Amino acid sequence: MFANSVTRGVISAQERTVPVDTNKDGQQDFNTEVIQTDAAINPGNSGGALINTSGQLIGINSMKIAEASVEGVGFAIPINEALPIMRDLEQNGEVIRPQLGIQIRDVQEFPSGFREDRLKLPSDVNRGIVVVGLTKNSGAAKAGMKENDVIVEINGKDIRSFADLKSVLYRDAKVGDDVKVTFYRGGEKQTLDVKLSAQAATVQ
Repeated sequence: MFANSVTRGVISAQERTVPVDTNKDGQQDFNTEVIQTDAAINPGNSGGALINTSGQLIGINSMKIAEASVEGVGFAIPINEALPIMRDLEQNGEVIRPQLGIQIRDVQEFPSGFREDRLKLPSDVNRGIVVVGLTKNSGAAKAGMKENDVIVEINGKDIRSFADLKSVLYRDAKVGDDVKVTFYRGGEKQTLDVKLSAQAATVQ
């Protein structure tokens, strides 16, 4: 009934960070960088264009805060973030993401006693991701990573959670890249170079 509506999309900020849970499992999958806008975003019309006064597409309206106490706070994916995904779909018919080849849990999921006794983390290290499994013949396995390694940096960028890991891999890396992984093993800080492999296709 109200198709082809246009609203004014005032931009409040260009680099907001919003956690996203894509598979609805209660765990943040990654942090996405978004444009904050007051463009009207209603159920069913996500994916609408955010256009500047010159008629240029600058973002894809995708989500909003849906609370009774909040009005007019929406978010758009910057077009430069969306374009690589569009190209993958056009060229390959799917989106291929890089991966280390590990199964992980956030450090904060473990009680402090386990962190100290089993992981032997220094007292000032309370964020990061714990390797709880490795995929056979993956880049991480071949590089020598082990279960209970606690990853805290990749290529010099802090990894405090599962969401940080995905953000770094998806935004800054590609399949075949070597990344420098900094981690704690038995209380000692170490680094390894890990070659990223292809994750199973996320869109077909």
